[in-house]
Amino acid sequence: MDPLQKAMRDGGPAFPHRHEDRWQNAEGRITNTGMSLRDWFAGVALQGLCAHPESKAGSDQNMERYVSMLASISYRVADAMLNERAR
Repeated sequence: MDPLQKAMRDGGPAFPHRHEDRWQNAEGRITNTGMSLRDWFAGVALQGLCAHPESKAGSDQNMERYVSMLASISYRVADAMLNERAR
């Protein structure tokens, strides 16, 4: 996937910056943009979900399923936010 396709999928960098620093390559392009906007949205959604848990997982096996479910929901929320933002 080329960088433009990736940026369109994940919203681009969450905290872009424009300044000369050691992360620019010889052509002056920023090569380290950090976290994507999609990851940022998912992290914020996950924070909200963890702050208001609806159930307790109980066993370790249930905890694995619960954590996986939270991660999946977080990225679904992030994708919905990116879709709404693009409208």
